[in-house]
Amino acid sequence: MTNPTNGDRNWDTTSQPPSTERPSGDHGRSESGPSREAPPETASQWGPPTPASTQQSEAATPPRWEPHQQYRPPAGPPPAESGAAWTTQQMPAPQPPTEQMPGPQQYPGATGGPPWVGGPAGPGHGGPPPKKSNKKLFAMLAAVVVLALVGAGLFFFLSGDDITYQGRDIVEPEAVLTDAESTLGRIVGERNGATNDESACYFVARNAETTDIEDRLVCGPVLFVDGDETQPYLTFPLEASAGEGDATLTVADEPDSPAPAELADPELLRRPDGASPPEGSGGLAVPQPPRAEEGIFTVVPLDGLELESTPVNARIGSPTMSIDVSAIGEPERYGQGDDARRPAEGEKFVAFEIATGPGERGPVAEFSLAVQVDEDDPIPLPEDADLSSEPAGMAISVPDDAEDVSLVVSEGSLVQRLSLITGEPDPGNVAVWQRANRGQALSFSQGVTLRASQPGFVTEDLAGTLTAQAVELTYFAGPNADRAPSGPSQALLVVDAALTLDGQVGQLDPPFWTLTLPDGTVLPAGDLNDDPSLIAIAFEVPADFTDGVLNFGGVLTAPSGLTFDSLGVFVQIPIAIPEG
Repeated sequence: MTNPTNGDRNWDTTSQPPSTERPSGDHGRSESGPSREAPPETASQWGPPTPASTQQSEAATPPRWEPHQQYRPPAGPPPAESGAAWTTQQMPAPQPPTEQMPGPQQYPGATGGPPWVGGPAGPGHGGPPPKKSNKKLFAMLAAVVVLALVGAGLFFFLSGDDITYQGRDIVEPEAVLTDAESTLGRIVGERNGATNDESACYFVARNAETTDIEDRLVCGPVLFVDGDETQPYLTFPLEASAGEGDATLTVADEPDSPAPAELADPELLRRPDGASPPEGSGGLAVPQPPRAEEGIFTVVPLDGLELESTPVNARIGSPTMSIDVSAIGEPERYGQGDDARRPAEGEKFVAFEIATGPGERGPVAEFSLAVQVDEDDPIPLPEDADLSSEPAGMAISVPDDAEDVSLVVSEGSLVQRLSLITGEPDPGNVAVWQRANRGQALSFSQGVTLRASQPGFVTEDLAGTLTAQAVELTYFAGPNADRAPSGPSQALLVVDAALTLDGQVGQLDPPFWTLTLPDGTVLPAGDLNDDPSLIAIAFEVPADFTDGVLNFGGVLTAPSGLTFDSLGVFVQIPIAIPEG
């Protein structure tokens, strides 16, 4: 029996000119009807006041429309003018009403010149009206336009990147990215990954000179357990609708590869809002493995599992199978990537590497294999544990203060344990089954002379040969493999030897055999076979037996009176079985 080796991821609009619509006002009527007062000579909303001396002549002139020029803010502060202040506007005194309705006013002396550039002062005025700032007006108009564009879903297109697919416009490109980001969120949740506020999805331009995108988009930064901060982007395939009209794009449910990668060219990423990816992972760190369920007992991969080698006797034998525990430990985690786990809060992992081998000689009975924590009930091995071939790794989550975690092997009434904390077998285990070295092959042969005598017969000296082929340490022995030593710390040393005497091959009864231990103790032999016509020589020895001397010789008298006598000569056969 051999023991397996124990080892060990500005929006900018052009300001619009002030409205050119004239304000509504009251108009005078003819004398045949009710009349209203004519508007006073005031500073017009569109330009400087019209001198009173010109109003009558203008009334007789056909109305002439003068186009308004686009307003441009003055390059500097307004010139200082008498009677005028920058922040206020002085209104001229009201004039008495007239019966005649004034015609359209024209900027004095203007032939298409821009308004608000000043002119000759009208009668009774100290100068032109003060110029009024339009900065606040334009800011308000810009804000209103932006709000309207956002409400209409157009803000992205006015402010962001132009994006097409094979020369076709894309139907709601921002919705495509929203779908992709939703898919990304699902995957991150399923895989215990991590994103941050800068994580987003992007179209990928074919090159820097085109608005056409590729059949994919990238999303990130995103990182998963055991990921690489320099490789934080997933790639998702895109499928486009057929036809020549606008393209409808659909995002795949899964990325091309589950492993994020580095961006090939961040300058080719496009979004309708013009946003660009952060540098590197945007400060995103690789996440820790999630915590396992409390008390979980599971098969775990051995790769990357931090374990230490066990003592050579960390094994349990049984007639059904042998169990070798080659490594144990309390790792901080198990598994890699998405499958990695940390212990539950307040618990720790106890992990071990286990392998099975052939069963020992002995009566087969009901068999079970379990793990027991302190005095709790034993927990059977996980259902998916396959111990039929390669060594398997297993981990159980136990309370931090657990003192005893043991592997328990039961077969019939025989119960054996092995500590998964220290790797030591329980003192009540069958000790010899913990050994790898249990026997020695012999090639011993020696001639012997035995004197045979029996009353009524002639005494005769018979020449013979004693041969010994092997000795073996075992726990169960005998024809039915049901004979055992007195306790689990003991073993049976079975001798395979034969005597050829007078042309016949047989064996002599146990009294002709003894075993001398290194301390001088002489042990008698026993017969494991209940059939009187058959003999199986064995000695009960400590399970850690390594060496001694087999002795053959003496005087043996059978019930029939036949006596064999070695005439004081003893054949000695040295035995040496390696430790362990």
